[in-house]
Amino acid sequence: MIIPQKIYLIQDISALRLKSDAITAGGATTQGGTMTQDPDLHRLELSPAKGPEVRQSFISGMGKVASAVTLVTTHGTAGRFGQTVTAMMSVSADPPTLVIGLFRGAPVADAVRTNRCFAVNVLSTENIPIAQDFAGAAGPDTRYKFGEEWSSMRTGSPVLPSASAVFDCHAEQFLVAGSHLLIIGRVVDAKATDATTLTYGSRAYGSHAPVPR
Repeated sequence: MIIPQKIYLIQDISALRLKSDAITAGGATTQGGTMTQDPDLHRLELSPAKGPEVRQSFISGMGKVASAVTLVTTHGTAGRFGQTVTAMMSVSADPPTLVIGLFRGAPVADAVRTNRCFAVNVLSTENIPIAQDFAGAAGPDTRYKFGEEWSSMRTGSPVLPSASAVFDCHAEQFLVAGSHLLIIGRVVDAKATDATTLTYGSRAYGSHAPVPR
């Protein structure tokens, strides 16, 4: 992720404050239609769109990007929520840090901001029905239903034992970028299994296969 102009790098992610001529701290948020100020919310000022044809080309191009399918979950005072997400990437191993992107209008985005924690469940190929449920494919009745198979780690966010990997995180920083909220997570616990990771690309589920040499 490239942020224009100046960025000040700080070793400790817990003390991270994004400072840039393109970012204004204290971004406004909405609660019940009333604009409020959140000192932890930063806003990335993006240049104007160049036209609808660029947007469509962007969507078509991103459809060719194969990504791991993850399920971002959270549990706390704001409730328990989950959302199928492909916008997740590693940031650093020292300290262990990652970033996720959530649609700002999704209930899970507000819940993560309130709960200040989340888990990234990297789904396995056997988790396709769960991925579809938490993407809303089956309707709102199943979107936030967690079965008995779910557990938790340090933050209390729901963890799926059959996932290929899990990253349990404290939410450290929030950055508004267009329609999405980028959340920097400090990983406080993690695990990996032998399950095959589920991927999504070209509008279809799949899995990674090495190219023969």
